[in-house]
Amino acid sequence: MKNDRWLWAILLLGAVVRLVGLGERSLSYDECQQFWASQGKVLISNREITLDPPGFAYLLHLHAAAGRSEAWLRLLPCLFGILAIAAVYRLGVAGTANRWTARAAALFIALAPYPIRYSQSLRVYSQAIFFAALLVAAFLEATDEDDTRGWSDALLLGFLTFAALLSVYGSVWLVSMMAILLAWRGLRERGRAWRRCMVGLAAGMVLALPWYQLSLPVQLTEGTPSSFYEDKFLPLSPPQAVGFLVRGTGDLFAFFSFIHPGTGLVFGALAVLGIVRLRRHPRGADLMVVFLGCLVAAAVASAFRLYPYGGTRQMLFVAPLFYVLGAAGIESLRHHFRGVPAIALLMAIAVGCGIFLYRYHTEPGGQDVRPVIRSLQEVARPDDLILVNKDALPQFRFYYRGDPARVVEGKETVIRDYISEVNRLMATAPRSRWWLVFSHGWSAERRQELAAVDSRFLAGQRIEAYRAAAYLFVPRTGSAAPPGDGGQP
Repeated sequence: MKNDRWLWAILLLGAVVRLVGLGERSLSYDECQQFWASQGKVLISNREITLDPPGFAYLLHLHAAAGRSEAWLRLLPCLFGILAIAAVYRLGVAGTANRWTARAAALFIALAPYPIRYSQSLRVYSQAIFFAALLVAAFLEATDEDDTRGWSDALLLGFLTFAALLSVYGSVWLVSMMAILLAWRGLRERGRAWRRCMVGLAAGMVLALPWYQLSLPVQLTEGTPSSFYEDKFLPLSPPQAVGFLVRGTGDLFAFFSFIHPGTGLVFGALAVLGIVRLRRHPRGADLMVVFLGCLVAAAVASAFRLYPYGGTRQMLFVAPLFYVLGAAGIESLRHHFRGVPAIALLMAIAVGCGIFLYRYHTEPGGQDVRPVIRSLQEVARPDDLILVNKDALPQFRFYYRGDPARVVEGKETVIRDYISEVNRLMATAPRSRWWLVFSHGWSAERRQELAAVDSRFLAGQRIEAYRAAAYLFVPRTGSAAPPGDGGQP
């Protein structure tokens, strides 16, 4: 692997597209939530704030001790995103024994939009992809009776099982399918590799179990309500269920590739070609079973409202297998029409990535809280009160450097009746100037709702950026600053 010059070129390309602009955007609501989940007593803060196991939070706790800039914090998931390219290459070699396929798979993940996006986001998903790819690769290698590395394979498999399970809960489907495959093999053969693999897999699960016992119950009772993913759960009506599975699988393949539904059909078809090509290859057949088994398991879980199915980030743990199968499908076309279709598909991946990167770096996105908070700290008077909407609190706490005594924390989200809360809180200090701060879930359309703010106050200065804003309201009897549109920070 280390002597493959093509891999190094792909790694360099993947690193460039992930590192450019790493610190340009403000941290989003989810990123700030992830940051606060890593502070203090990590196991407690993580289970109260996120829907993930504590593995990434502990790593971020150590990483954030050296700095709090956007670029530095995002460097952790970025490194995992770059290493995931090499991990997918390793999976491609382990599953297909074909370096061309491994290179194509590495290029696929290097240029696919969501792996790039999550490499620039302070979230767990780059780590999840990295460990998922290495886990499946280690499993395929450990089950090979011809391998002579002995118990080192079992130790590696155990560690990667533990690491994957502590990254995202979806890794349970990967580990479950591996356990099922081992159980099936045990009915026919129980060689040394089988025993080592059973020990490694079991050891990793046992090590992860205490962490699940300490974190999972809180996630079930205080996590995201099922209504949040209502359209990602399997209906009970057979006709609707079939439509859901077809649509959800198409959305999933589009999510893994280039988002547009048409790309889901194209690269989904390539993955099917890859399955056909690898079905007679011993390791390739295992790769195929793990991939399909994970999709089936997640779909079944969605029938019980336990796990969303379709094009959601919770399914990214299975993305590495999709990239290898898609690359195997492309490789199967290399021997037809002088390889022109395969070359065209690889070029299409590069062009699609270029279009994504152009839009990603030129169009506004996220919640641009950083310039809003900086401008607010410059123009606010020492006696002004700052009412921060509930949806803006994680970001406001991260960026605000002023007096915390003047800050009033809201309890109501902008998607509900937050105006009543605003009026109630502003009524407690009718002679004060109030700044209202918003970010997550805010939009230009919601600005019109501020017309319902208590009539004893007049609208004043505005500080606005993309999906983030601060609005001044002054008492009618006070000395108000002249109303104005403020400016773009």
